[in-house]
Amino acid sequence: MRQPATLPARSPVAGLRRRRLSFVEVLAQSVSALAPSAAMVAVPALVLVPAGAATPWVLLAATALLVGVGWCLTQFARRMAAVGGLYSYTAKGLGPGGALVAGWALVIGYASVGVSALAGAGAYLGSLLGLAPTPLSSALLAALLGVAAVATTLRGIALSARVALALEVVSIALVVAVLTALVVLERGTGAVNEVTTATPGPGGLAVGAVLAVAGFMGFESASTLGVEARRPLVAVPRAVLWTPVVAGVLFLAAGAAQVLLLRTAPADVLDSAVPVGRLADLQGLGVLSGLLDAGIVASFFACVTGSVNALGRVLFSMGRERVLPAAAGRTSRRFGTPWVALLSVLPPVAGVPVVLLAAGVAPRTVLAGSLTVSAMGYLLAYVLACAAMPRFLRRIDELTPGPLVGGVLAAVLGSLVLLGAVLLGGAVVGVFVVLWLGGPLLWLFWRLRDPDRLTGVGVYDSATTGSVLAPRDR
Repeated sequence: MRQPATLPARSPVAGLRRRRLSFVEVLAQSVSALAPSAAMVAVPALVLVPAGAATPWVLLAATALLVGVGWCLTQFARRMAAVGGLYSYTAKGLGPGGALVAGWALVIGYASVGVSALAGAGAYLGSLLGLAPTPLSSALLAALLGVAAVATTLRGIALSARVALALEVVSIALVVAVLTALVVLERGTGAVNEVTTATPGPGGLAVGAVLAVAGFMGFESASTLGVEARRPLVAVPRAVLWTPVVAGVLFLAAGAAQVLLLRTAPADVLDSAVPVGRLADLQGLGVLSGLLDAGIVASFFACVTGSVNALGRVLFSMGRERVLPAAAGRTSRRFGTPWVALLSVLPPVAGVPVVLLAAGVAPRTVLAGSLTVSAMGYLLAYVLACAAMPRFLRRIDELTPGPLVGGVLAAVLGSLVLLGAVLLGGAVVGVFVVLWLGGPLLWLFWRLRDPDRLTGVGVYDSATTGSVLAPRDR
């Protein structure tokens, strides 16, 4: 008679609050990390500068690519509950080397988008408060928001996720209302801004595509809640797939509206850190303009908390696997959160924008630069995860033609966008490469010093003796 498999007494990810989060809370993680209302306002204006008249098509192509990536990730999410998200997924198809390369790229992506969101939140909060955009005021606002975001994540994700989702829904409604009012009031007078009507070359399209893809970054972060979700094999795939679909529709609508509105806008509006807010002020929308600023601040802040939540859980996974110091794998007994990992991200996520803004770098420059760095990190992680998916399914004897074609197609298209980012990113590429080298060097270090440690990469939740009934108790 075949003996049943022996179950471990303790889950590899014990300490987190397992099976607590509802689908709404899991969805809220992806939505807050993506920050659709803030992206609706910020991203189309950024894409418009390099992509010109092709902006709607660039946004459409980015939507198609990210929906494809999301579909590939659901093939993992339906079969395993992980804390490391894409990092853990990639390990199951490409092994520890591919996982650390992808995982470190993901760390850079989450951290950089947090930097970007703090810069954006500070800019809109300054506008809301009527403060002059001086280096000191911008840096102080970013510092306060950064500390508040990390403090929020330390207390747990359930409450913050629901609040973030509610604020995001309100913010999206405000953005739609403001853009609709501006389109209705637009009279088409004044000189046409040539930037908005120019036909872009290959370089402009590539830069625009990178920035457009950056608007979706974070949609996959629900995959880091596989352990904490109540029904992880259902909730996580749904959140990962439907978030980019809905976000894409919103971005396309917002992009089309901004192409129309910014055609005849003064040059200083297009160059502003808050172009839609400036247009609302020029049209005398008054209270609605102020509410828009408040909504965007809330959305950017939610993006910081969502990114920090996901980043902390990836570092937690690496700590539990002992490829990072074991302290990163510690959890709070009171809140069930990876408190050491979360605290460790405060210096880079909050410190970088504070230093740059205090040095006089414009918030828009910090926003665009960190978005580009994050896009390269996310794209590399997405490409490797999509490439790993067919190999993972083949390992478990579940590979069919659909996932094979989908995985290869998503990996190839993602690679092309990443190549464009690398070739045209300028000095930002050097920043990304220097930061990303930590992943390969980490793999090389353990490969030479303790190869057996790498066999633990890709940890995920599993049943324990305490989570099932003994035969006599059934």
